[in-house]
Amino acid sequence: MTRSNFLSLEDRRERLACVATAGGSWRCTVGKCALLLDDGKSCVEIAQVLYLDDDTLRGWHKQYLAEGWDAVAYHGWKGGQSRRPVAQQVVLCAWLEDRFCRSTVEIRVYVTAVRSAVFSFRLC
Repeated sequence: MTRSNFLSLEDRRERLACVATAGGSWRCTVGKCALLLDDGKSCVEIAQVLYLDDDTLRGWHKQYLAEGWDAVAYHGWKGGQSRRPVAQQVVLCAWLEDRFCRSTVEIRVYVTAVRSAVFSFRLC
């Protein structure tokens, strides 16, 4: 059983800021779960609303208490090695530096739009 009021005031402010700025990201989802658990909602209630597994929420809560926010907010996904030539990576990275993309859809649209000029790879 999880207990409510486990977040310090500072942690709660940080989670609220994360939820307000992170949109639909992993950190936002974990932040929402932490806040709702702290408010006294059950793992089952939260899981039903957010379409998550309640055992996952219990695991996040346990990990948060044992290891802190970074352990649950950054779940260790590292991504893969790029198979694009360096020149293509540079162009895409420069474009990404100038904007905040809320999803990979925006990136795919950009790559599709410029691939005939710069990119010569197939999108999956």
